Amino acid sequence: MEKEKAVRLLDVAHRAGVGVGTASRVLNHEPGVSEEKRQRVLRAIEEMGYRRNAIARSLKVNRTKTLGVIIPDIANEFYCEVVRGAEDAACSQHYNIILCSTDSDTRREISTITMLAEKQVDGVIMLSYECRPETLDALKCAGLPTALISTLCTDDAFITINISNFKAAYEAVEHLIALGHRSIAMLAGPANDIDGGENRLLGYRDALVAHGLQPRTPDALVVQSSAYSYEAGYACTQKLLASQQVFTAVFAASDHMAVGCVKALWDSGLRVPEDISVVGFDNLSITEYSTPPITTVNQPRYEMGRLAAQKICAVLAGQPMEQRHMTLQHNIVCRGSTSVPGLLERYVQK
Repeated sequence: MEKEKAVRLLDVAHRAGVGVGTASRVLNHEPGVSEEKRQRVLRAIEEMGYRRNAIARSLKVNRTKTLGVIIPDIANEFYCEVVRGAEDAACSQHYNIILCSTDSDTRREISTITMLAEKQVDGVIMLSYECRPETLDALKCAGLPTALISTLCTDDAFITINISNFKAAYEAVEHLIALGHRSIAMLAGPANDIDGGENRLLGYRDALVAHGLQPRTPDALVVQSSAYSYEAGYACTQKLLASQQVFTAVFAASDHMAVGCVKALWDSGLRVPEDISVVGFDNLSITEYSTPPITTVNQPRYEMGRLAAQKICAVLAGQPMEQRHMTLQHNIVCRGSTSVPGLLERYVQK
């Protein structure tokens, strides 16, 4: 049986009565084509069943119209919202994305970067707790326009998009202080997360010092975890309760930790917020639907992803990059997990 002959772009152009260049501009969504000619080309494509050979085209123009997105944890809602923003922005510029999850493992990050470079993606968007020098070197060696989100890096080789984690944590603790709390504990994130972990802890410390609430023993009410998970929040809260120290509020370094904290408090017979107030970080959807709804720091996650893809596409289009390091605005979302101090605080003040 004779193999069916593939429809070429030249065939489409002949059917539409236009030049090959005009047909190509229509396929690539480029300007300079009248609406009447564009419709003729689109009609010819549909009638003839034309399918563009993406591999051949990428070899010709040295572009695959693909961006690689690297995240630490595909199950974490924080990253899902960032990816959604990146994908929407990429699609608006006719780019696709390849999504990769690394479990925050440096070796996997490096092998993923190598794989994406071999697949000839046009740019990379990366999120990582800790971009180690080896990972940054791999990104530089790949030679691809790269945007780093929620990753502390001042190297002008990269576009960076963050919030001020220090300022956000400071304001979260100030919210508790404004309500009247004087004994505030913290469930801190991983120490190797320099921005989200260390800077949130620094913001917590400085807020206490600024208001004259520094404990006699530094970090006496701080429990640090190696993860931002529900389980970590629960375990850290149990450790805090077992220490026999009195506290009336908890600032958790992530919403997952905050939810785990609330459960641990309830399981220990403590009410939220009547006995203990709780503040989280990230504004994940679970905080709005938990019992009680959790006060939290909102990060503009969708906007982070959208802006990262937009910037990468702009670089690929040859547009000048006036600002490479961007700090977006955060805000405190007040819900039912925080209130004025209850009986425990009155007991402390006696």
